[in-house]
Amino acid sequence: MKKFDYLEISGSHKDVGRAIGLKFKKEIQNRVFDRQKEISNYSEFLKRSEPYYKYAKDFFPNLVDELEATAKAAGVCVMDYFSINNGGISTGDHCTVAVSFNKEGTLIGHNEDWKSASSDTLYLLKATIGSTTFFGLQYKVLMPGVSASVNNWGLVQCINYLNQGSQIGVPKIFLARAVLECKNLDEAENLLRKTKRASGFNHILVQGREVRNIEIAGDKLTIEKVVDRPYVHTNHYLSPDMKLLEKFHTKSSEARYERAKELIKSNMTKKEMGELLSDTKNKKYPICREDATLGSLIFLPKNKEVYVCYGHPCGGKYLKYE
Repeated sequence: MKKFDYLEISGSHKDVGRAIGLKFKKEIQNRVFDRQKEISNYSEFLKRSEPYYKYAKDFFPNLVDELEATAKAAGVCVMDYFSINNGGISTGDHCTVAVSFNKEGTLIGHNEDWKSASSDTLYLLKATIGSTTFFGLQYKVLMPGVSASVNNWGLVQCINYLNQGSQIGVPKIFLARAVLECKNLDEAENLLRKTKRASGFNHILVQGREVRNIEIAGDKLTIEKVVDRPYVHTNHYLSPDMKLLEKFHTKSSEARYERAKELIKSNMTKKEMGELLSDTKNKKYPICREDATLGSLIFLPKNKEVYVCYGHPCGGKYLKYE
């Protein structure tokens, strides 16, 4: 059975960044090289990233230290690597999240989708910084936080892409990374509210028996709070106010959302959550996409367990991590 690459590290932010840079030096160098070829007027492109870098350093100096350590260990220029993290992988159609509550606690399911990549683009990271440990699925060429993770405080973050405009501010990847070290929902919400954001993800945050759906578009942010009630989200805004700021969304996102709403319910078992994430009833727009689902996770925070499937779950198996 294939498994994701695994990295475990403890220490400072610089130590974590250095370990990531050493582990994925080849992948990061290749990505930088590809962008240098693909992007016209590349030097001017890098200059346009400088204001974003300043905002990131003002709000999250420890995370800039981490990023700089990754770049140095990978043997690339800091601004080359920063530019990769200034915006994300791409716009488009990424991920399905489902949450259910049963007598034993909370069950969170996440499919990580990206059509132009392979499962080998991802790895599992367990990192300890100070009193916080986080574990989850990450992209080798990006800072941690963009997919789905849980920390030792029982806070789960699942990221969905939303298609929106942007402004100069802190890149959204830094926001997702910063949430990994938050101890509770209020801390995470305040962090997202108070940061001068360039753009944003959809953050599905779960702790205890509460879900907070935080949808972001630049300086606009809405929060939906749900307690003890099943919840799903895909890649379009649910808030009426935020829909006005959406550039577009796909039929796949709508179809996956409606199908997940049909399948989600209270008191789901791990097996039932796996079946939801593996669903292919809608042949044109399935939840589990053989050509796009790179990995799948089921979180049981109360038990401190995460079940991870390499590749699409409709053709794979989940392995238990503690």
